[in-house]
Amino acid sequence: MSLVTGTVEHVIHRNAENGYSVVEVSDEKKGLLTLVGILPELQAGEPIEAEGSFVTHPVYGEQLQVERFTLLMPSDAAAIERYLASGIIKGIGPTLAKRIVKRFKGDTLRVMEEEPELLAGIKGISANGARLIQEQVASKREMREAMMFLEQFGISVPLAVKIFERYGDSLYTVIRSNPYKLMDDITHVGFRIADEIAVRAGLPADSEFRVRSGVAYAMQQALQAGHIYLPRETLISYAARLLELDEDLIEKAVMDLTVDKRLVQRTAGGVHAVYLAAYYYMEAAVASMLAALDKPLPIQGDTVEEELWRILGEGDIVLEDMQQDAVLRAVRRGLTVITGGPGTGKTTTISALIRYFDAKGLSIELAAPTGRAAKRITEATGRDARTIHRLLEFMGSPEDDSETPHFQRNESKPIDADAVIIDEVSMVDLPLMYALLKAIIPGTRLILVGDASQLPSVGPGNVLRDIIASGVVETVELTRIFRQAESSDIVLNAHRINRGEEIIPDKASRDFMVLRRNNAAEVQQAVIRLIRDKLPPYVHADPFEIQVITPMRKGVLGVENLNRILQDALNPPADYKKERQFAHSLFRVGDKVMQIKNNYQKEWSKNGGTGFSLKEGTGVFNGDLGIVKDIRFFSEELVILFDDDREAVYLFSEADELELAYAVTVHKSQGSEYPAVILPLLSVPAPLQTRNLIYTAVTRAKSCVVIVGLWETFLRMAGNDTEQKRYSSLAEQLRDVKEREERFRN
Repeated sequence: MSLVTGTVEHVIHRNAENGYSVVEVSDEKKGLLTLVGILPELQAGEPIEAEGSFVTHPVYGEQLQVERFTLLMPSDAAAIERYLASGIIKGIGPTLAKRIVKRFKGDTLRVMEEEPELLAGIKGISANGARLIQEQVASKREMREAMMFLEQFGISVPLAVKIFERYGDSLYTVIRSNPYKLMDDITHVGFRIADEIAVRAGLPADSEFRVRSGVAYAMQQALQAGHIYLPRETLISYAARLLELDEDLIEKAVMDLTVDKRLVQRTAGGVHAVYLAAYYYMEAAVASMLAALDKPLPIQGDTVEEELWRILGEGDIVLEDMQQDAVLRAVRRGLTVITGGPGTGKTTTISALIRYFDAKGLSIELAAPTGRAAKRITEATGRDARTIHRLLEFMGSPEDDSETPHFQRNESKPIDADAVIIDEVSMVDLPLMYALLKAIIPGTRLILVGDASQLPSVGPGNVLRDIIASGVVETVELTRIFRQAESSDIVLNAHRINRGEEIIPDKASRDFMVLRRNNAAEVQQAVIRLIRDKLPPYVHADPFEIQVITPMRKGVLGVENLNRILQDALNPPADYKKERQFAHSLFRVGDKVMQIKNNYQKEWSKNGGTGFSLKEGTGVFNGDLGIVKDIRFFSEELVILFDDDREAVYLFSEADELELAYAVTVHKSQGSEYPAVILPLLSVPAPLQTRNLIYTAVTRAKSCVVIVGLWETFLRMAGNDTEQKRYSSLAEQLRDVKEREERFRN
């Protein structure tokens, strides 16, 4: 670590959102230096003490990467004059600075803050001007003192700025008495950060604030694991271990939070369940809105059957009995679920519905949870599909900073359509279903299509399975495998996996192949040869279109290690390729990357061939795939071109939203279809050896799947129909709503 003490001469670049800056500082001993890092509010003329590491930038030379810094006050008359002459105080320029310092010398800053009326005696400063100068000097002192105070609690500079802006002078009380309040008031502050601050602030481990916040954190962790509620005993046990406290204290906190209406306690799934209040009422609202849609609709004119036969008879769509039943039910009712495995004709059924609704002059909206899933259904049906976020007109960067991101389509501005068809519903979590249903009014047909045997959503809830399990919603399960799919071993084996039947690898198979390898090095080499040399000409695809899918993140055959190996094989370093090492990964121009979290504010544009791009929308979502198009070192930016031609710019500080995507987990592959899929399987952790996981992986392949490794591992996964329990109660809530409706009618 190196220490630099000097004066800021010039702010070369600053990002207003996160404070990332490039500044020049003059150090008396080391000369003019370039400093980079999070340096918010830093201005020319300010004295600074900065600590960090010197790095050599490939374009801009030596720079100090700042880890921490402290704003200093000028200590002598000459330094004070330079400070004021820089324009850091509005209304004071070089001439006025000279007059002020000539009068008050080294006492200038004290006079400005404590006796500002004395400034009015200087030519060019009025009484009102003196008051404004005092306010500016005091404000800068307050911020400097706040930064120094917060630094002792291990608080980073960007977070310190947010805390100062949120609380002002009251931050001292918040930090000393209840730093857990930060969790409620400041984005991205979780329990771990607040707890670390609390320890440094000397709060006792059994503080009421800590226990209540720890219980809330335990419930948030449950949401991240997909649960809507936790059994009360599970919550108390988990929170007690997390906080290292007696269960009696946790029980009291649970009761207090229930009284405060932050938690809800009910019986669900035969257990005493505890919910975060927002999610209990969200699930109840989803049940009520589904029930409100699930009503028979009046049909005018000829019978639906006759109309359907006539309309389909004019085209090339042929339906078998269950598909016909699905279409008829979807036409006659406000809510229908259509489910089935690969090759059972879900897409054909959607196409038939589109044909029917078009012929009847009914408007249709078609959507899916992800951009890739929407693109796939568009290609299959010929009808434009959007993500659900686009359908609901997500507003990611409102002009009013006080307004949180939101969907513009809701109960006040519903979706303008007679029928809404949602594909890949297994990926839809409870909050997204809630937002969707708020924008659909009774009388609009909602048709939910998906494969209930796939993995559940990454987010909380078990929406599709719960709706089907309720037994009170019109559901058609397509089971017949169509003739064109019968020749596909991918389809046939996927259904065998789902039914728990024996699978015997066929050496003559053209699309379901097994390469037996006994160790990780052999598997890795086989994967490289397949993706780089063998499969591209076989499936007529680019190597970047072929996807390696693995069950786990860690280990020699996990996502993280495979991505490093495949990056070197498919996009090796070269003198002409820009690259940048980040904390979590190295990115190189040409790399295949994936967005790993929803960023509703991220702006994107499309190049329409005019030679420049214009902003066209906001929002980049978890699972979106793209290529690193450029790395801009001076402005510290990554340019990503996503596979639907959206181009987005990421600050280096946002790089943790992206990761290499030569290999992805099974969960991240949901909703996507690839020309070929490679599944490296050796030793898989027991919790991941599940049937629905391997089923989901196999069904991502369109033309070819290759299993590389131990066939025995594949068989163990296919034979294990146990799944990790996901606590949700939408099925029960739906049945309760329907029972209440029935009692009301009677």
